[in-house]
Amino acid sequence: MPSSVFDRFHRLAIVGVISALAGCSNAPTTRVTAQPAAILSLETAEPLPARWWQLYRDPQLDALVERALRENKHLEAAGAHVDAMLALLQQVEGQRRPSTELSYGLAYGRSRDDQTLAQATGQSAGGQWSHTPEFALSYTLDLWGAVRYRIAAAHADAQAARAVEDELRVTVAAQTARAYAQACVYAHQAQVQRDAVRLLARSLDVTQRLQKAGAANELEVARLQGLLEETRAPLALFAARRQSALYELAVLSGQPPEQVSAHSCQQGPRLQAPLPVGEGWALVQRRPDIRRAQAQVRAATAAIGLARAQVYPQITFGAMLGSSAASLGKLGDANAVVYGIGPLLSWQFPNRQIALAQVTQRRAEAHQALAQFDATVLDALKQVEQALVLYQGEQQRRQALVAALAHSRRAFDLANRSFLAGGLDALALLDSERNRVSLETRLAQADLHLINRQIDLFQALGGGWQRPDPSPSLPVATLGARR
Repeated sequence: MPSSVFDRFHRLAIVGVISALAGCSNAPTTRVTAQPAAILSLETAEPLPARWWQLYRDPQLDALVERALRENKHLEAAGAHVDAMLALLQQVEGQRRPSTELSYGLAYGRSRDDQTLAQATGQSAGGQWSHTPEFALSYTLDLWGAVRYRIAAAHADAQAARAVEDELRVTVAAQTARAYAQACVYAHQAQVQRDAVRLLARSLDVTQRLQKAGAANELEVARLQGLLEETRAPLALFAARRQSALYELAVLSGQPPEQVSAHSCQQGPRLQAPLPVGEGWALVQRRPDIRRAQAQVRAATAAIGLARAQVYPQITFGAMLGSSAASLGKLGDANAVVYGIGPLLSWQFPNRQIALAQVTQRRAEAHQALAQFDATVLDALKQVEQALVLYQGEQQRRQALVAALAHSRRAFDLANRSFLAGGLDALALLDSERNRVSLETRLAQADLHLINRQIDLFQALGGGWQRPDPSPSLPVATLGARR
């Protein structure tokens, strides 16, 4: 990478990332937000684990993510693209060696020389076998570094392709965890809703008996019946949403949607360990999109050197060895040996406008790649900070809902006792019950929002791309011309 890239990389990565992540709290290693014990909110500066979903300690989730990373068809296609780029790299590296070609032709007939000789002598030219063996060798002298620049660009392209695959792994892991959480939370919401329906059904039964005894009127019964149907209405939608999440899980695992398998979870996964956010420099090294942008800068920089090499003369050394013998037995005859040896010079001269314009174009493309790299780093910082802020906001919102629901349940219990004692009318009891049911539904929704925010944070931190058997790193020869 050229010095200008390193300068801007260090300025953005070290100052921006570390100050944004590691310095967002007075305590550099720990940040705690008040939260009910059900949802762990402790954040530490510990390194993000390679398999962040294991922090939930949910065997079903672990199995689903591992299967998706192994069977996902988009990942399979991305892996095939990496293999293609590595094969292309091998082709480019082969340009370091001399190019050789061995050919042997065998034909039956008569040549133009045979026909000319026959006409000159007044004879008839007969058909005969002809052999044309030939061995050719050529080698381009890499005087201006064209081959080295081409290899460096191919290395960078292969690294970029691998980073794209890693980006997809991050996305697949996050989507799988998200779909699993949705299936579980929708099952939990349906259970909460069914419990509310049962409570309302009992309340309706009590009110109807009171109506028969003359202690309640028809309006009270009708309003309670309306609340019961209103509470029962979302059940079908929760079941449909859960089934949709299961379809998503099936496709993420490389299976048709109809092969969906049911899961026994009845509530969303909960973090069972502190949430590690790591530190800034690890973020820059870990995020695949930053590594992809960095590789693209390397490829664009190498392309400058390659374009500049085309401005100067290209010298190729060639040699050829063959035989002009007409029969197989005379192929080794000294008088039939044909050979040639010597250099070949090619140069776009004196009109070098095209070559110089290509250099200008490559410099502009390198500048574009560098600016895109800076933008990628800034976007990564933004995504992490936004994920942290929204996660903390969801934590505080859920904490308030938990407190509100506790008060609402207490209020409903008191209202119910007062109603049964004759000290409260049915409409006041109905309002208390409606508020409790609404808060229970909102708390179940808050659980899903909180899990989604956790997954957003893990995805922003770039975790989940590491393989169980990591492929060897690709060496990149950072070659290029300074701008």
